[in-house]
Amino acid sequence: MAFNNPNIERRYRERIRAIDLLVNGAVDPQRYAWDATARRCAVRVEQIKNLFDDKIFSEDRDKEITDIGRDLSTFLLKCADPEYQVALVGTIKAGKSTLINALLNYELASTHITPETAALTKFKRADEDFVEVSFYTQDEWTELWKSATSTTNTVFVEEYNKLGAENEKPKWLGRAPKKMSFGDRQQLRAEIERRTSSKSPQHYFVKEVVVGLKDFDLPEGVVLIDTPGLNDVVKFRSDITDQYIARANAVLMCVKSDKLEGGELITLNRVFKNTHGKVEKVFVIATQTDTLTNPEDDWQAQQGEWTKYLKGADYFNGVNLVQSNLIPVSASLFSLLEKYRRGEFDGPKDKDYRAFRSILMKYGIFDESELGDQFARLEEMTNIRRLLHILKTRVVAKYKEDLVDGIVRDYDHYAAQIREIMEKKRTAQERLIADTQKDIEQIQAERNQKLDELKTIKESKEELAEFVKRLRVEMSDAVDAAMEEIRKAH
Repeated sequence: MAFNNPNIERRYRERIRAIDLLVNGAVDPQRYAWDATARRCAVRVEQIKNLFDDKIFSEDRDKEITDIGRDLSTFLLKCADPEYQVALVGTIKAGKSTLINALLNYELASTHITPETAALTKFKRADEDFVEVSFYTQDEWTELWKSATSTTNTVFVEEYNKLGAENEKPKWLGRAPKKMSFGDRQQLRAEIERRTSSKSPQHYFVKEVVVGLKDFDLPEGVVLIDTPGLNDVVKFRSDITDQYIARANAVLMCVKSDKLEGGELITLNRVFKNTHGKVEKVFVIATQTDTLTNPEDDWQAQQGEWTKYLKGADYFNGVNLVQSNLIPVSASLFSLLEKYRRGEFDGPKDKDYRAFRSILMKYGIFDESELGDQFARLEEMTNIRRLLHILKTRVVAKYKEDLVDGIVRDYDHYAAQIREIMEKKRTAQERLIADTQKDIEQIQAERNQKLDELKTIKESKEELAEFVKRLRVEMSDAVDAAMEEIRKAH
């Protein structure tokens, strides 16, 4: 594009060179070394983001530019540290945390008798055992508190006051993420409970807890997510679970195996709706089968009833997916069997040992001496190893391909957004450039036209003033004449 003004042209050329340096500048690709396709997408997006972050856009930075910049930052984090998310969801006390402990083969998620997992907790493979805690910002806390106090259920506020959480708030709200490494699993477990348990005052301000484990039995990049209950009294927290249902790669929906009635079906339907048609990614986990009076026979009866509902159009829409994606488990029995195998019971008075003996009787084992021959059968009936096998072979077998597909879809989406934004900016800049290119004669002609219009208005105003003045004189004379006529008449 040619300019009449050389100074303007020089500034234009300088800006073009600056933009070219930004969008073609060097980027360290090692952050995205795990996959070539993801790396190409990320490098290009990082270059574009550099453009949006530069002072070039400082003069016209609007909400659209700010929003796309934030979205691109999230995309780059996803490319650098991808997560294949397996979310465990369900109502409060449906057995999510107990199931995670069984899948981890170590009791890390808190499972007290009172409702737990008030904060979102992620478990992933790492080079060392660690806990990383992130906290709510002031704006996020304002939304959470508004949600908590807008309900007629006063439990949240009562517990908040009872635990003296208000005194803890200045310590944690808005704080930068904190990462702690542990060489001792008991210390690791205590830290997780302190940050996530509903009985800990600081848990109110914890947004997310990430737990890294050296012996995590799923591939690097796969994350197990323990979510707040879908019936959490604070809608803000249950909404977090809804969001994870929508974006998770797989959902393990935990429902207590003793019943599947109206409330449970409504909750299940809510989960299926949040998958946006991807019902195959949902696995309905019938938990706590060991709490049934006669676990083996009772579940057989329950399974038939559950299938009647779950094969419907609002759920799996067919019996085949029900047969493959409905899995009964006894996570508690599995963990107790592992504890027995490792010789960790602390004598007959150990509460876990008493619970273990009580469950064994339900399976027809009345003497511990009989357990040796039945151990493998009992472990198989818990279905935990089967569930792990399904996760490894059906769910995460091609997790890298799924992650890359998601990254490519996001890249295409953001590319379209960026093209639209840049087209708007280009049109606005062309309009501005066209205005600056008007020659002086055109500007002078427009100025003269305005002056002529102002002169005409001024003359018209003067004429109007003279008209009013004369009219007043004429009216005054007419009034005087009328008064004189009246005087003569009397």
